[in-house]
Amino acid sequence: MHLPGPFDIIRVVELQGDFRVPEFLLPDATLEAVRASKIASDPRFYNAETHMLMMSFHTLVIRTERHTILVDTCVGNDKERPTLPDWHMRSGPFLADLAAAGVPAESIDYVFCTHLHADHVGWNTKLLDGRWVPTFPNAKYLFARTEAEHWSHVRETTDEPANHRSWDDSVQPILDAGQAVLVDSDYEIEPGIHLVPAPGHTPGNCILHVSDGKERAYLIGDTIHHPLQIEHPDWSSSFCWDPDLSRVTRKKFLNDVAETDALIMPAHFATPTAVRILGDAKGYDFETVEKG
Repeated sequence: MHLPGPFDIIRVVELQGDFRVPEFLLPDATLEAVRASKIASDPRFYNAETHMLMMSFHTLVIRTERHTILVDTCVGNDKERPTLPDWHMRSGPFLADLAAAGVPAESIDYVFCTHLHADHVGWNTKLLDGRWVPTFPNAKYLFARTEAEHWSHVRETTDEPANHRSWDDSVQPILDAGQAVLVDSDYEIEPGIHLVPAPGHTPGNCILHVSDGKERAYLIGDTIHHPLQIEHPDWSSSFCWDPDLSRVTRKKFLNDVAETDALIMPAHFATPTAVRILGDAKGYDFETVEKG
């Protein structure tokens, strides 16, 4: 699916549909609060019959004249995630779907993970002859230094598997292969495309700013998980490392892009994914934007 915005932005979906009840993701999203929200009447984002959030797990690919950049690599195949049945030992067609969209794995120049949670690094690697190897053989994998150092420390100092084992099967093999590049949180990939620090969801969470000089888009990962958080920017997720900092970051971002032409492309918004932010700090709203 081609999205609107600068350059050529392609969305490839690994999973989409009913995800979980709102309280699973957003502790403040009670049944009463959700049913009183604008989202309650929008079946693209909320299933009123099942009281489930509609969500997507997808990657976004940016193709410029210089580079092909893949942002966030979803859940992955063959990954042991026993506490997460939807993600455990998957065998899905993601790579075939990526190639069918005109983006074979070999064509990727950069992989950028907005943060290092398991559902953003899964396809960093694939299982080959019993070993985890980089899925994108010609790519440099960009990890924000703050983010990588945090999860490396977690891995080294606790007995708990870091991020559902994803450090071991989806990040460390990239480091071992010499394809990882640890970068500052404002790193520029090429003119018009650079990282923007957005801490809170994780310590080194980043947004990717994309502009061709005419249009601009922000690929924001989990800075906003679901449209409910536009209407209720105070609602941080259950999985935020620092919910208060996440709240501050989200509100600042919404304030910066509201009532502008900027396109916002989160990692989990269901189709059509791209939105513009309306309103102001007294109340934010959004409009969806599809490829013209």
